[in-house]
Parts: sequence; structure tokens; C-alpha cells
Amino acid sequence: MKKTNTAIFSIRKRLIVSTVLATVILILLSWVMIYNETKHEIDEVYDARLGQSAKIIALSIPSLFTQDHSDSIAHYKIWFNKILQASDGDNDDPTQYGHPYEQNIIFQFYANNEMLFNSPSSPTTLLGKAGEDGFGTSIENNDEWRYFQLTIPFKTNDKAIFIVAEKRVIRDEIVNEIAVSTGIPQLILIPVLIIIFIFLINTFLRPIDELRLAISQRGIDCLDEIKVPTATTELMPLISQLNYLFSELNNAWQREKRLTRTAAHELKTPLAILKLNAENALHSENEAQLKNDLNNILFGIDRLDRLIQQLLMLSRIEAQSLNNVKFQKMDMVKCLQETIAALVPLALKQQQDISLDAPKHCDVQGNPILLSILFSNLIDNAIRYSGVNSKIEVQLVTPTAASNDITILITDNGKAIPAAISAKIFESFFRAHTEKGDGAGLGMSIASDIAKLHQGSLTLLDNPSSKGNTFEVMLRLS
Repeated sequence: MKKTNTAIFSIRKRLIVSTVLATVILILLSWVMIYNETKHEIDEVYDARLGQSAKIIALSIPSLFTQDHSDSIAHYKIWFNKILQASDGDNDDPTQYGHPYEQNIIFQFYANNEMLFNSPSSPTTLLGKAGEDGFGTSIENNDEWRYFQLTIPFKTNDKAIFIVAEKRVIRDEIVNEIAVSTGIPQLILIPVLIIIFIFLINTFLRPIDELRLAISQRGIDCLDEIKVPTATTELMPLISQLNYLFSELNNAWQREKRLTRTAAHELKTPLAILKLNAENALHSENEAQLKNDLNNILFGIDRLDRLIQQLLMLSRIEAQSLNNVKFQKMDMVKCLQETIAALVPLALKQQQDISLDAPKHCDVQGNPILLSILFSNLIDNAIRYSGVNSKIEVQLVTPTAASNDITILITDNGKAIPAAISAKIFESFFRAHTEKGDGAGLGMSIASDIAKLHQGSLTLLDNPSSKGNTFEVMLRLS
């Protein structure tokens, strides 16, 4: 089974560490590139200078290769010694005779297997090789020399080798100084960039801290809308979704509290009556009184059962909304047939006549369970309150050319609901037939809410006479 990585990590720390590492790597990489490029350019310049110096000396002093230069050699050594004496061991400052660095730049004149003329600081052995003119590298006395070799005519038929060379350490020193001079500012730049990155990341992540603080301040008694002072484009969808969830949670919590209060209030009286009937049954003096008390207990249990069912139904309906009710294509005629069939035993018990006038099929977009509850409540009320031997008619009117709505009419010929209370029968816990005493006054409210969830309506049609009630349910066909 594949394991899920549940380790908690900090986005802030990862962002800071990754940014700093990337910056350090890029700076070091650029430093290496600068070092290599500088070394390459210095090699090119210094090699060109070696080659050019060798050619200029060879061409400008032809007598160097044909005459005796013992006096010149001695004079050159005097200059060089004066440079060393004037510098007093300091290789960085120039003197009036030249620069101490001259000891790192030498030339050699070699012919007939003999070093004829060379710089005072030059190795006594030939740095190059006969027949291999051009640039080369040689190590003498642990010093690496870079040289340029030139073969030139000497006297009549012989040839001589002329070399101009310099120590490799000169170039390395220059390269190192350039690398250090460019690297130190970059090294100083690294901690500055780290501080800047930390500041910017903390600033940019501040809205997340504000959101975390706002969420931590929410609880079951405080489900207000979240507002972040510095909201960002990235956080707004999350904040909107959180506010939606808090709103739904608050609604559910309010419904739960309302249901608890309602249940406690509505169940208190029936339970007291049940207790009283039970006590009367225990103290009954004859069978007739006992039977009457037991019948009252059964009646009270039936009322409690209906009351509890309506409270649970009200809770479920209130939890629904247009966003979470699942609508589907359904046959309204079949829904009415099944609802009536379920209530027929109750109608037959009161010797009532119940009928359905509808086409064979009528498809609508709706929730079958909720619509079944709606019509079950309306027909059940008609059966309960229209009286014995009454007539109940259910009629489905299909849409016309001018309307896309379907109409379902539930009509009974019982006692008409007074006009004074007709506007209140859809309110929760309002009971039009208090004398019956077996309902909680929630059925019509539940039916009205279901009709609204389907973008429809439930109304009690006006009836000027004293008999008969007609409830009209309007629903959209699609």
C-alpha cells in the first residue's frame, strides 16, 4: 500500500531556504564564470605581449645576434641589481630603475648549445626546445614559465633561439586579484540579499498570517464572515469558500438550536397529557374509564409520533437549498399516483372518495422525495380535516401555450378555512384546526418551503362559500 507523506512543512521556511540557496548558487556560478573568462582574457593578452615583445626585440636589435654584447650584459645586470636594491624586497612599488616585477619577465638567447645572452633572473637552462617555435610552458626550479620561442638566423649559416618568458605566478596573481575584487562584493551581497528576501517573503505572506489569525478567532459562537486587511488575488477564492462554509455551518447551527428549542416546547405539553392519562389509567375505577384513558394515551402517542416526524421533516427541509437539492427528470403523474395510493387506507377509514385527474405522463425537473412530501402533506390534511364521507380531488393541469408551468389542484368539500386565517396557515406552528389537536402546525409550512425550492408556489385559492378548500401548486415544467 502506497504511503502518503503527511509531514507538515513550512512554506515560509522552504521559500526562504530555496531562494537563498538558489541565489548563493547563482552568485558562485557567476563568480566561477568570471574567474574563467578573466583567466582566458589575461592569457590571451599576455601571450600576445610575449610574442610581440620577442619579435620587436629580434627585429629592432639585429646586432644582438651578430656582435659581442658582453658590455651590454654587464650593464643590464647593474640595472637589475639597482632595481632590487631600490625596492628593498618590496615587489609592489616601482623604482627609478624599473619595477621589481621585471625579475619575473626574462629573455634567453641560445645558440650553438650555449646560452649566449639572458636576463639576470633567467634560468640558466633553455626553457624551450629546438625546432618547436611558438608558445610553450616549462617548469624550472619549481617555477612555471610561459614563454614564446622564436628561431632566427645567427651569423652566417647558424640559427639561434630567442625566448621571451614570464612566470606563471604573475598571471595567476592578476587573475586572483580580479577574482577577489569581484568576489568580495558578491559575498557581501549574499547576506544583504538574504535579509531582503526574508523581509519580502514575510511581507508577501502576511495575508496568510492574517487569514490564520482570522480563522483562529472563529468558533461555534462566532461564525462571522472572514475579512483579511490585505487580501490577495490568490487568497480571495479561499476566503470566499471559507465564508460560504462558515455561513452554511452557522445556518446549520441555528437550525439545530431552533429545532431543539421547538422540540422542547412542542413536546412538553403532549408528554404532560400522556403522563396525566397514564396516571388516570392507573387509578381508573372501572373498565370503561380504563379503556377511555388508554385510548387517550394511544391518541397522544399518535400525535407525538406525527409531531416528531414533522419536526424531523422541517429540519431536513430547512437544511436544503437551491445549491444542494438534486433535481432530476421525473414523472409528476406517477408521483401523485404513488402518494395517493399510500394515503388511500387513511381515506377509506373515513369513507372518503379520493380521485386523480391527470394525463398519462407529465415530466418535470424536480426532487421526487421532496415533491412526494409536499403532496402527501396536502392530501393528508385534506383527508384529516375534510370530514367523513368527503370527496377529495387531485387534478394536474398541463402547461398551456402561454405558460410553461404545471398546476396541481388539491380540492376537498370539507369545511372551508376561514379567510381570516388563510394567510397564516403557511406559517410554522400555526394550527388552523386546534380542535383536532393532532398536529404541530408544520405540514403546510413544509409544503410551502418545498414548492419554493422548486421555484414554484403553494397558495390557498379564495373560496367565498363556507365549504370546500382548494390548494394550488405551481411548478415549472423544466
